Amino acid sequence: MTIDLSDDTGARGVATVWGGGQVLLAVIYFVGDELVRRPLQPGQISAVVWLESIGPVWALLFLLSGVWLLGAAVRDVGYRRAHIASATLWAFYSGCILISAYLTEPPVPIVTGFLAGLVCLAQIATARANAKRGVR
Repeated sequence: MTIDLSDDTGARGVATVWGGGQVLLAVIYFVGDELVRRPLQPGQISAVVWLESIGPVWALLFLLSGVWLLGAAVRDVGYRRAHIASATLWAFYSGCILISAYLTEPPVPIVTGFLAGLVCLAQIATARANAKRGVR
């Protein structure tokens, strides 16, 4: 039995799942704060919230990244770049959450920042696996 490594079905499925998830995350961010975060205590700071004060930064970034991944799945090309762009977004998001958690008094949980970091690493691993298999 031989395995055809030129089949991009797996790459397409992974990009579709990540892209769809990021588009849904963008929708949640667009809907409003009550679905995204608890209110900050007086005197607490958050890089995530500060960036959102500029505009719907996170919603737009997750939407663009998700659409890029979905576009790669539809076109069947551009997987590696889309996953690297997604990893960059997730690294930035994770960093903002973790830095904010560190600077907040009293300290806040870091689980969301940790999970965002894992998503970043999963995106990098997916891009590397695609490169190793020769998936464009």
